[in-house]
Amino acid sequence: MSLPERKRNSVLNPSLLQSITQAFSQSRTTVSSPSDDLAKLTVNTPTTCSSIEVIHDVSRLITREEPQLLSEEQTPLTPLLTLKHEFQYPTQTPRRSSNFLKGCKWSPDGLCLLTNSDDNQLRVFEISCDRLPSNEDLNAVLHLQEPELIYDFEWYPYMDSSQSDTCFIFSSCRDNPVHLFDAFTGHVRASYRALNHLEELVAAHSLGFELQSCRLYCGYDRIIRAFDIQRPGLCIGQWNTFDRTSSVYQSGIISCLSFNPQIPGMYAAGSYAKSIGIYGDMNGELVAVLHGHIGGITHVRFSLDGQRLFSGARKDGSILCWDIRNLGEVLCTFQRHVNTNQRIYFDFDPTFTMLVTGNSNGHVIGWNINDSSTPAFDFLAHNDCTNGISIHSKQPLLATASGQRYFAGDVRVTASEDEDEDNLNAEFNLKKIPKENSVKIWPFMK
Repeated sequence: MSLPERKRNSVLNPSLLQSITQAFSQSRTTVSSPSDDLAKLTVNTPTTCSSIEVIHDVSRLITREEPQLLSEEQTPLTPLLTLKHEFQYPTQTPRRSSNFLKGCKWSPDGLCLLTNSDDNQLRVFEISCDRLPSNEDLNAVLHLQEPELIYDFEWYPYMDSSQSDTCFIFSSCRDNPVHLFDAFTGHVRASYRALNHLEELVAAHSLGFELQSCRLYCGYDRIIRAFDIQRPGLCIGQWNTFDRTSSVYQSGIISCLSFNPQIPGMYAAGSYAKSIGIYGDMNGELVAVLHGHIGGITHVRFSLDGQRLFSGARKDGSILCWDIRNLGEVLCTFQRHVNTNQRIYFDFDPTFTMLVTGNSNGHVIGWNINDSSTPAFDFLAHNDCTNGISIHSKQPLLATASGQRYFAGDVRVTASEDEDEDNLNAEFNLKKIPKENSVKIWPFMK
């Protein structure tokens, strides 16, 4: 389905949309940064009175040392490090053949790599950049076991390995509250619970941070909830995305969240119902609903200047770049190969000039953000679906993760093929299906 044939975009609040447009026209740009007290996360019990101050100054998060990226001519297409030993053991779930990766994320300080895999474990790897390249297959320094399928995972945005009171990992899994793990001990330090109208526990499908107040926002089925990180327990606010009395609304499970770094309180929420909601403030006021993808939304990211929004979807080969100053306009489209329902990540370099994404065919593709017509590089990273992409914040390094679920029952044969017993056995022999479950560290090219 071509883009013009897709469902048109709907703007809900023209007055709020106009104020957002005016905010972009101002020459002065305001960014936020945590204070020392806020960056050091102190978790209190639900009965302890605590508050989070609004921060007005944050250079530490945005100011980074810009790495010298390597050119394609200088860099061979060979990984600097390959991690596969931890992911070779099959899961215990019936009919699943292997333990595949579901994404990877560098820590904010760049010293650790966090992975998610099908065995319901988050793993933390300590990767020393000065020891690359290396042929050593590292073991994880920390295993975080969840009881059920992991929906989403995030580092604490101000994590600094030199300060233990900032080293935390947030995880959401099926039929459980959001867990806050200590990244040193692996213990659960806090839980953030959400209850439905029947007082039943419901699990968050997506996680996101509002950096000014450092509140945790979570996406649920037609609901977005906010939590005070320093006060575990129930949410401090919730907003329905689905309103039967309104002509424009956002339905479905909220699958991903991204906050605008320039406009406080403005965020985008992707839904498995193929829509993207733009919310204008922290009270959940809906500005617009964007339609353009042919599959459920799996990833959204704002640009550093806050003027563009990038989105990707399941079984949809297009990464769409939306103009926030003129909502409803697609500035450009980046084409990739996505033919599965899994979340395939994309990421940006620290200067926000390069867009890099994985593909179902194992390739990694990178574009200059201002030129979507021709990729800057395209290479085969894995012999399986490359679903995880994460670019180091301080060094020219790219982490990729691979794998996907294989079921014997997914293979279908025709009536004529049933007569060929050898062919039938070959079709159902999963060992004949090439698969690769690994994490690789690459030199980042431009």
